[in-house]
Amino acid sequence: MRWEARRRLGITRFAVTRHWATAAIFLSLAVAGLIAYRTLPINNFPNVKIPVVTISTIYPGANPREIELQVTKPIEDAVAGLNNIDTMTSSSGDGFSVIVVRFTDQANELQISADVERRVNNIAATLPSSVKTPTVQKIALDAVPVMQLALVDDAVSPQALYKSAHDDLLPAIEQVNGVSQVSLVGGRQEEIHIDVDPVRLGAYGISLQQVQIALTAANASLPGGNITQGPRSVALEVDGLFTNPQDLGNIVVGGTAAGQVRIRDVATVSESATQQSQITRVNGRQALLIAIGKQSGSNLTDVTESIRKNLPAMELKLAASSHLQVVQDSTPFVRASLDGIQNELGIAVILTSIILLLFLHNPRAAAIVLLSIPSTLLTTFILMQLMGFSLNFLSTLGLTLTIGILVDDSIVVLENILRHLKQGEKPFDAALKGRAEIGLAAVAITLVDVVVFAPTGLVRGQIGGFFREFGFTIAAATLVSLAVSFTLTPLLAARFIKAENEHGTGLFDRFGRWWDARFGKLERGYSRTLVWSLRHRFIVCILAASTVFAGIGLVATGAVPAEFVPVSDDGYFTVSTEAPPGTSLAAHDAVMRQIEQRLMGMPEVETVTASIGVGQTGFFGGSSVGQARYGNITGQVKPKSSGRSDIFKLVTEMRQQLADVPGAKVSVVASIGNGNGQPASLRISGPDLDGISSAATQIQAQLQNTPGLINVTNGAPIGQPQLSIHVDQLRAADAGANSSTIGLIVRSAFAGVVATKYQEPDGTQQDVRLQFNQGSRSDIARVGDLPIPTQSGGTVALRQVADIKEIAGPTQIDHFDRKRVVSVGADLDTGVSLGEVTPVLTKIAADPKLPNGYTVEIAGDGARQAESFGQLFTALGASVLLAYLLMAVLYNSLVHPLTILFSLPVAIGGAMFGLFAFGYVFSVFSMIGLILLVGLAIKNGILLVDRTNQNVDAGMSVTDALLEAGPARLRPILMTSLTIAIALLPTALNIGEGAELRAPLAATVLGGVISSTALTLVLIPVVYTLFQSLERLGLRGLRLARHGRQRPALPAMPGGGDGDSSDD
Repeated sequence: MRWEARRRLGITRFAVTRHWATAAIFLSLAVAGLIAYRTLPINNFPNVKIPVVTISTIYPGANPREIELQVTKPIEDAVAGLNNIDTMTSSSGDGFSVIVVRFTDQANELQISADVERRVNNIAATLPSSVKTPTVQKIALDAVPVMQLALVDDAVSPQALYKSAHDDLLPAIEQVNGVSQVSLVGGRQEEIHIDVDPVRLGAYGISLQQVQIALTAANASLPGGNITQGPRSVALEVDGLFTNPQDLGNIVVGGTAAGQVRIRDVATVSESATQQSQITRVNGRQALLIAIGKQSGSNLTDVTESIRKNLPAMELKLAASSHLQVVQDSTPFVRASLDGIQNELGIAVILTSIILLLFLHNPRAAAIVLLSIPSTLLTTFILMQLMGFSLNFLSTLGLTLTIGILVDDSIVVLENILRHLKQGEKPFDAALKGRAEIGLAAVAITLVDVVVFAPTGLVRGQIGGFFREFGFTIAAATLVSLAVSFTLTPLLAARFIKAENEHGTGLFDRFGRWWDARFGKLERGYSRTLVWSLRHRFIVCILAASTVFAGIGLVATGAVPAEFVPVSDDGYFTVSTEAPPGTSLAAHDAVMRQIEQRLMGMPEVETVTASIGVGQTGFFGGSSVGQARYGNITGQVKPKSSGRSDIFKLVTEMRQQLADVPGAKVSVVASIGNGNGQPASLRISGPDLDGISSAATQIQAQLQNTPGLINVTNGAPIGQPQLSIHVDQLRAADAGANSSTIGLIVRSAFAGVVATKYQEPDGTQQDVRLQFNQGSRSDIARVGDLPIPTQSGGTVALRQVADIKEIAGPTQIDHFDRKRVVSVGADLDTGVSLGEVTPVLTKIAADPKLPNGYTVEIAGDGARQAESFGQLFTALGASVLLAYLLMAVLYNSLVHPLTILFSLPVAIGGAMFGLFAFGYVFSVFSMIGLILLVGLAIKNGILLVDRTNQNVDAGMSVTDALLEAGPARLRPILMTSLTIAIALLPTALNIGEGAELRAPLAATVLGGVISSTALTLVLIPVVYTLFQSLERLGLRGLRLARHGRQRPALPAMPGGGDGDSSDD
């Protein structure tokens, strides 16, 4: 063998000659891979870095306009100066402000939270004094609650329920290994109330401000310094803290001619609880919800299983009437989904082995190829652990999709080795020659499969983060499979495979002869088809083009609908309720109870977890302040194994059941709310809030008339009942009062103010809240009686210095990039995809028929879909370009790669037919399937062109080279294509938990592989000769091959014909 050949075969020669060393290497990798597999964390999705920071601020008693002007806008202005901000959205509601700052991928993910917090701290002192310190929190995918518990007990008070959860359960849960954050929702905290009677307060001529000052001054503990006496130093402490809550009533707040006035003379002191602003129930019973998040990098299943194991011990600390139950746990679905993928992987391996036995009809040969699967997978697990990956939906899906790819290289190499054995060569020589001849094609196929995923790095945001791990897993496995085919496969072939006995009587010998006879007929039939195709090139091209345009037409016409991300049947559903502005918590609760009863009456529903007033910031968004008019139910249905209908049919039934519930708008969607709002959404902005609201109403009417859209909502913020207190500056000045004092007094009287804290003997503290008594706080007519202090020391009634009237104010004010906006959104009806209604949204946004200055843009999933699809199409184009450049380098030609790439359009058309055949939608997962298909589709072309080039180099004409290369490469092409197709089939059938996400990806690749295989076998040879024809016409820049520059003469068709054709 020449030195060049020896150099190319270095790794293979080493593996074959040093078989014990090679065996030891692979055995070591297998052991390390098993260890890596057992230690890889299990999660639902990759832990993607999300460059998002939230700023949550509480301002008790403030209305949305006050929140917007005094809290939200100053914080927005302070943060806006930071670099690399992508978008900034905010919501200002009753008593709260939430700002979400999304950064670009160029931002320092570890620094953004500190940068935002520093900007917020710089202006914190300028915010109103009653504003609580803003909470800055970086959003992390791992921070999403992985489990939710419910402490259920109807027999105790809400404050007792909260105290039990806070004191007994919270510390125990936080000590569980892997738990990062625990949040309590519901219940009421203990609090001491000083409920002032404004009538008695006015009778004594005392203001609420005087009571607050007296409380703060009387209940204090201050350091008194130190006394040094000789060698001793003694610290002084002035302890004026009250030891009994009722002693607070003895504090002197003023005096009259009759004597001192104490708190008990004007107020009632009681041990009570915070004002009820939230209601939470589980299956109709009072409950407190406990949301649990896991630490970044920890194992999801380990965390949730540890919590479940500790539940019995936790319950021992509770009252006998209390019960602790799991109401939400993502682990069963994740486990079932991963088990489903692993089952599909196992089925794929079995089906692959059947294909190998059919084509190779040699158990040893089939076993050698199958051995490449565990060898590759175990080594890939090592690389995944080194990269910090986990076993999650996408990484395991990537491994399943590569089963067919993993055996590709080994099939091609082994098939060539078997061919040399049939020619009578010794096993050692056959192993080396067989690998040498196929080496360049195997490298090209593998590297193309790898480089196509490099452009996924161009995809920004969460989608890009998800699929980078997916792409790396596939690329790593593919590279390892190439190494296996160059080492382990030739080694095993040289040691264990012998030439077939043409006269053997064994089962596989007889089957082999039968199979080869039938396959020989297939080869001859293909040869005749190839000859016909070369004579009718125009017809072949028309057929290929028709496949491409027909496939694209399926998407363009909506036969294959488009959607951002398919919704999976995880067994959960969400019911959202919106009561009219001004609805009280009690009134909304009455509506919610009706909904709960109807849902619990459905036999498929297991758990109904209801909450009112929990808010829109989520469990870990920095605040749980909400509005009484908003509520939601998270429900869980029975498992699929019970034979229930799919969640989408059940949701349709629920919509019918709840359609006539009075007192609130009710919407039902499958799965747990993702926090992204309604999928079909439009955002309206303009100079005037009233004008924006009017435009929103107009657009709302258009969406309500759009088929496929349901639960149309209008975010216009008008309608919240408010009592406007307009201070008359002249009257206030005459009375010796000012606006600031009036505002503080009003807030203290009706929202309450924490004047001081009472310290329990065990060191715990309770807020002491000063406020008007319940009767005064619930009577609008008595607001004007509020006594306002004057500079002279007296008081005046509020109505003497201010005009009081009831108005309709905004319920919530939203900003997008610091501009006021209103969103109009809708849910999708069952069976309707986002792509089907996107044209309507696009038309409205393009021509909203609004006055100048007002704009409409697509928001929600529609915007995310457009952005993600745009980025993924760019990545797809870049993948094709990289594949072309790689082949150009490997083949030292610009034309051969172009010939091979002609298989891609056919594959894309077939991919659309695959989605259509299985009834799936075109989504971001389908887009990733197209990128994966780039590498798979052109492999057949590589095998054909590589063999043709070898024949041309050996002196054949182009036509003879093609007619020999086609049949010679038919067996490995069919073997590799069928193994890939069969391996994908179990995944494409949409069986098992979570299959709704992975099935469209598999169907995309399956359809593309089938079409590209069927048509490439004739299209690539036709394109090859077309470039020859172009060269004949004088286009010398298109150099197809290094030899044979004459227009090929086509052979006669079997049965006659002159070999020429006018069809091209």
